[in-house]
Amino acid sequence: MAVVQTLLPLLIVLALLVFALSRRPPALVPQRLGDVARATRQWRLIGLLVGLVAAALATQAGALGRGLLLAGPLFGLGALLGVVAGERAVRAPADARRSVTLEVRSSRDYLPRALSSAVGVATALLVGLLSFTSAIGSADDLGRAGRSLTRACSDFSAEVRGPWPGSYYAVPLAAVVLVGLVLAGIALASVTRRPRQGEDRAVDDAMRRQVASGVVAAVGLLVTIPLVGVGIIAASGLLQMCAAPRAWTVIGALVLPALPLATALGVWCAAVLVSPGRVRTAEASRP
Repeated sequence: MAVVQTLLPLLIVLALLVFALSRRPPALVPQRLGDVARATRQWRLIGLLVGLVAAALATQAGALGRGLLLAGPLFGLGALLGVVAGERAVRAPADARRSVTLEVRSSRDYLPRALSSAVGVATALLVGLLSFTSAIGSADDLGRAGRSLTRACSDFSAEVRGPWPGSYYAVPLAAVVLVGLVLAGIALASVTRRPRQGEDRAVDDAMRRQVASGVVAAVGLLVTIPLVGVGIIAASGLLQMCAAPRAWTVIGALVLPALPLATALGVWCAAVLVSPGRVRTAEASRP
């Protein structure tokens, strides 16, 4: 029941965001760009489905909660794979007249500034938190490194908390996130370098920005879902541990208020991913 009470408001907010984004009028684009937009959108949806399947399998296969922790990042990886596949499938128009134009394009030109900044901060926070939890983690009763947090409360007693998001969980999670960041770089490079699809550069650039937003949103999901999970466990342990050093208390107090913001960012990213902008071709709009 507690899980339902927590997820229900998030699902309602996500539904409202998706509804608001879907109400935007479709952009009027040339036929070629419309075909490209629909193809890349289909690949993105395929990637989301692949990510859902991978996440579902991970929750069933992972031992001691590892699979549950990796489910969110694997979903983000699926979304990124869909974007990469869609962009790799784009080719230069076969019937277009080729010309040489000196043009310098950068991935930064197409990144959404607000969303990119927020995802960058969340990524840095996740890396910092995993590094810290791994550094102070200890082995559990079966010798699995980083799965417990141990602290001597006095000369005669000690407190052990687990599972703790130390190296046992942080290493595979960091590997998945690193793969996702590499895929995001490939996707953004593909968006930037793919050939122009017609003469309307403004519309073509707008379509590139839309795809780049999807890449950033996928990275956002890749990062925010484990950030919230790790943050809840870490903050709880750091703030409630007996005889905790002051640094632990300060870090726990800083992490705790960041979790609602990370959750909101995850909902924002999910809405961007599932509601890519619609397009309408100029040819189709004619009577």
